[in-house]
This record gives sequence, C-alpha cells and structure tokens, in this order.
Amino acid sequence: MVTRGRVSLAIVLLVVAAVGWTAWLGYRSYDGLRDSEAAIADLRAAIDTGDASGQRSAVDDLQGAAAAVEGATGGWWWGALTHMPVVGDDFTAVRVLGSVLDRVSTDGVDPLLAISGRLDQITGDGRIDLDVVRSLDQPLTEAADAFRVSAAETAEVDTDGLLGGLQGRYVDFEARVDEVAGSLEAGATAVKLLPAMTGGAGERNYLLIFQNNAEIRATGGLPGSWARLSATGGALSLREQGAWADFPTLQEPVLELSDAEQTALQGGYGLTFQSAGYSRDFPRAAEIWNAFWEIKYPDTDLDGVIAIDPVALSYLVEGTGPVQVGSATLTSDTLVRQVLSEPYLRLSDPAAQDAFFQATARSVFAAITADLASPTEFVSGLARAVEEERFLVAPFVDSEAAELAGTRIAGELPSPDDDSPHVGVGLNDATASKMSYYLRYDADVVAVSCGGDRQQLAGSMSLRQNISPAAAVRLPSYVTGSGAYGTEPGSQLLSVQVYGPAGGSFGPVQVDGVPVEGLTTARLDNGQPVIRLPILVDSRDDVEVTWSMESGEGQVGDPVLSMTPSVVPGERGGTSASACE
Repeated sequence: MVTRGRVSLAIVLLVVAAVGWTAWLGYRSYDGLRDSEAAIADLRAAIDTGDASGQRSAVDDLQGAAAAVEGATGGWWWGALTHMPVVGDDFTAVRVLGSVLDRVSTDGVDPLLAISGRLDQITGDGRIDLDVVRSLDQPLTEAADAFRVSAAETAEVDTDGLLGGLQGRYVDFEARVDEVAGSLEAGATAVKLLPAMTGGAGERNYLLIFQNNAEIRATGGLPGSWARLSATGGALSLREQGAWADFPTLQEPVLELSDAEQTALQGGYGLTFQSAGYSRDFPRAAEIWNAFWEIKYPDTDLDGVIAIDPVALSYLVEGTGPVQVGSATLTSDTLVRQVLSEPYLRLSDPAAQDAFFQATARSVFAAITADLASPTEFVSGLARAVEEERFLVAPFVDSEAAELAGTRIAGELPSPDDDSPHVGVGLNDATASKMSYYLRYDADVVAVSCGGDRQQLAGSMSLRQNISPAAAVRLPSYVTGSGAYGTEPGSQLLSVQVYGPAGGSFGPVQVDGVPVEGLTTARLDNGQPVIRLPILVDSRDDVEVTWSMESGEGQVGDPVLSMTPSVVPGERGGTSASACE
C-alpha cells in the first residue's frame, strides 16, 4: 500500500531531481556561452593577425561550445522552463542564444572562413579580379542567409524583463548579429553586381564625387572634387578630374523640379553642380549631377554616380595602410584633418586646394586598387562607410538600381509602405564657408504614444560649434566665408530639413524654447512631409530644436532616424522603441 509519506517523499525526490537536472543544464549552457565568448575573442585575434590555423582552431572551439549550449537548451525540459512565470523569458533568451550561436558558427562562419584567404586576391595592379569576386558569391550568400535568419530570431525575444546580466549580454549579442547580417547582405549584393558594374561585359563610366563635409550638404558634403571612373574587365582608372566650378551656373534648373522640391529645398537647387546634394534623396542628386555632366561632356555617357567622403576614406586607409600625397602622409587617424581642415589653413589659393584634393583622390585610389595591407580591415572599413551612408552608389542601369533599392548604399528616401515611421534630418551650409568642420550635432526621435494605428513622436536636435567664438573669427576668410552672405565670420548659418514619416504630419516646432511660426510643409512623392529651418550656430552652447510629429497610418513599428553624416566618425541615426508594442 502506498502511504502518504511515500508519496510526499517521491514528490520531494522528483523536485530535487528536476532542480538538479535544471541546474546541470544551466551549468552546461552557461559554460558553453562562456566558452563561446572566449572562442569569439580568439577568432578576432586570429583574424587581426592573419593566423589561418588560429582562425580554424577558434572556429572549431566556437562550434563545439555552441553545440553544447544548443544541446543543453534545445530539449523538451528546457522548453517547459520557458513557460514558467517570471523567469520563463530568461530561459527563452538563453535557448535562442544557443540556437543562434549554433547556426552562425556553422552556416555563417564556416563559409566566411573558407573565403577569408581570397580577400587579398580581389584587388591588385589597378584592377579587380572578377573571377575571384564571382567565387565569393555562393559562400557570402550562404553566410548572409544564416545571419539574416539569426537576426530575425534574436529580435523576437522581448528583452525588457530579462535579468540584468543576461539582458545586457543579449542586447549586445542581438546588435552584433544584426550588424553582421546587414554587412553580409550588402556584401553579397555587391559581389553579385561588381562583375557587371566594373566592366565585365563592356566599359563602364561613373562620376565619382568626393563630398566635402567641411561644407555640409544633406547628402554629406559639397561635391568639391570629382573624377570620371572608367572600368573595363575589372581594370579601373581615373580619367578626367576637376572641381565643382568646372560646371556652369544656370538661370533655370538643369532638370524640372517638383513643387515639393522647390518648397522643401533652399534656393538655387538645380542651378549649380554643387546644389545637387541639397536633398537627402541621393538618386535625385545623381540625376542632377548627370544632367550637368551631359552639358560639359555630351560624348561620354555615365553608367552611374558614386559618392564618398573623407571620413569613409579614413576607414578604407585602415586597410590600405598610410597613403603618401606629396610631402603629406595620410593615415586613418589623420586623414580627415589633413583633407578637411589643414588645406584651408596652409593654402590660400583655391586652385592649390583643388590640386591637393585631386592628388589625394589619385593617391587613395591607387592604394585601394593595389595590394592591400589588410584586406579584412579594408572590407570592414567599406562596410562601415556604407552603414553610415558615407559611400553611396546610384546606378543608371535599371536592373542594378533595383538590386540596390532599399539598401543603405542606395541613399534613397524611405518607402511609404514600411510599417516603421521614418524620420530624416538633412543639413545644408548656408554660409558659403567651411565652418561645418567645427559643427557638432545630435538628434533623437522617440515614440510618445500609440492610438488609432498611428504613433505620436517627439523629435529633438542640438547643434553647436567645437571652437570658441574668439578662435573662430581668427580663421582664414575662406573658412569663415567672410560674411559674404550675411553671416558674421566665425558663425555658421544652416538650413536644416526635417523629414517626417510618410503620410504623417508635423505639430509644434520650437528653437531654444521659442515656437517657430509660419513654417511651410512640403509633401514629397514618397509621402514624407518636410519642413526647413534656418539655424544660426555661433558658439559652443547648444541650439536646441524640438518638434512633434504624427506617423502615417499603420506605422506601428520602431521609429527610425537617419541623418546627414558629419566630419565626426560614426552613424548619425538610430532606432527607438515603438509605443505600439
């Protein structure tokens, strides 16, 4: 006969066994996660030093550790623990970590390790080896798919209620997987397009624009220097070079402008070569540059426009090694200062400045197409430049433009069909100066509330100079603009565009707490409302701009902010939490 005491003892023993089994699984998963972190650190070190055997060993360790975590967390018992109150989400997060680690360490990392030895074969002797590029297609696509699926899986976990130590690590892991997924997707797309775009089926010609962030434009900077990039069979060469002043100033816009463009953008849009970047819409800027090109060079058709800024070049130089330009040695740490500031302090003749910029372009181009000091650093720098919208490409071949549509490198305005509200901030210098080198700014957008399938959003921006007024007025006249357009030397006037969510609207706008009255709102073709604010920045003190917005219907996802890149390395935008989820 079974007594109550025996039943109680059996229950106690069962509970003890369950706790012990759970503790054992927890120990195995923790041990595996810790070993995974160590293996990832070893892999990074081996990649940095080019140690192929060390890379293989680290990947083997990572796969073993990931398999241990997956084995500990993938069974029915751990699955039951994910349904427990209070701590169930923590068990879920650890289970997802195990699943994702197991996938990316095999399906993601293995293909990348297989092609790592080919990266230094992509460029050399002024050409891109198209056979090597084609060989990267399948492995990159496989790796990109693995990380894309993993990024989606990690994003499904609600991290708000996770335990402190786990929460921080999970959020960091999620961000890293998402970042790698984006970079690999961009890389896979590039590998598919490169053979054709670099002349694999016949000569290609591109207008290469060097954007000068010291005189800011919504797309990045003044198109101060340009070159024609010719590509045939992967062989690359710079042909004509020049400055923005080589193109005419027109009495009428070079292309027909929409009513929204005329309202949203400052005067002179489309009248000059240097005005093309007034809009955040890079494909539109490319159309305007191409129209000016056709005026000056009607016998040479362009296949697209490529833009890059000195900050992006500094990222690439991490992979090429130092670049010599005359007596100057450009390094990743000094290039931005040497290109965007020092020429204006030591060269008073604009022609001499232009000559230096063109020599810089030639020297960096030669370094990029030669044998790279570190192919891994070069690829990493290129991916970073794309992520920060400092390297932009607008192909004029429809099929190639379609491949890039919706990616960072295309520099497009957001689609009105996205379920996330997209907000943009574009900055244009209105001083005719190089004072943007001293400009610092930040912005943020947060969701305040959700109702009726729309979100109420609050935006804020702060702008300042990182130079004192006394020091600013002593800068050369070419830097300050000499007050030629009404702005006191040492200060800078900016035309700030705020792009609201497609289908949405603006509420009150304030500058330093004072309401701004009489603003005109333009509505772009993609449905985004745009307002334009004149902002005077004249000291280290912040100018604070605030505004409210309503999203478009159905935009219940996380708000996304994009901004004009500046002279300061780093991304200028970001994503914040939705108020509807």
